[in-house]
Amino acid sequence: MIFQHLAQRNAINLHAKRSAAGVVTADQTDAEIQCSVQGWLNELDRRASGRLETNLPITEPSPRPSPIRSALLLVGSPRTRKSTSHSLGSYLFERLSAQEIETKTMHIHTSIRSPERMKILLEAVETSDLVLLAFPLYVDSLPAPTIEALERIAAQRASKMKTNSSQSHRQLFAVISNCGFPEPHHNVTALAICADFARQAGFGWAGSLALGAGEGMVHGTPLNELDGRALPLRKALDLAAEALAQGEVIPQEAQNLLAKPFIPAWMYRWMGIYGWRQQAKQYGMERSLKRRPYTIKER
Repeated sequence: MIFQHLAQRNAINLHAKRSAAGVVTADQTDAEIQCSVQGWLNELDRRASGRLETNLPITEPSPRPSPIRSALLLVGSPRTRKSTSHSLGSYLFERLSAQEIETKTMHIHTSIRSPERMKILLEAVETSDLVLLAFPLYVDSLPAPTIEALERIAAQRASKMKTNSSQSHRQLFAVISNCGFPEPHHNVTALAICADFARQAGFGWAGSLALGAGEGMVHGTPLNELDGRALPLRKALDLAAEALAQGEVIPQEAQNLLAKPFIPAWMYRWMGIYGWRQQAKQYGMERSLKRRPYTIKER
């Protein structure tokens, strides 16, 4: 369902008149695959254009029965310490540290390239009461190194859960995502992926926060250095930290504080158009911005 939702979103973005998507597995026969593909193609005739027809699955939050004592921040941005993801996660973890919770921060982009660092990361995951993942949205999903890290975490936990299934369920997994678009709802597919990961990897799902226009407002700056526009953001993270410290899930109130875009849609579009024009001007391409070289002309 998540993959189909992702495919439909991108089809709408590309102005496709119709779209169909599905999943095949390696253990299917050629005949089964052909049958599935034919079924998807048959659906094209009845699908409406420009409308999502697949709903994302809902993962129920799963609080911890006691307060947490340790927390691990995984930063999924390739910009590591200079990223908006690091700024968001660090602010929340400062609040956890103030409550005498042991905290640790690791950057996936640097850890995934080193077997030794990745081993340390996996060990840190297993010994933390809370794992918080902060990442930027990449094409409605997560950055590839972050996906690989989650796969490695899930594989290790699957082997350990066979011998000690109760241990993993005492841990929480929460997420903070940010995208460049002003509306935070663009993060929903990626958040559904994270919730499904938490369920399959044996974590308790502690919820998520989604920020729109994160890069434009934060751009890696420590949140305490930002002006009044960041007040709702800091308040949301304060509420989330307070709940997570007690082993509870991120409250709806915190999510609601981030629901309203921090920048009006018209201003975002104006700034985007201005930015594209300025970049095109540097290369003498102002007159080529509206070219459509791949348009098929009807004869």
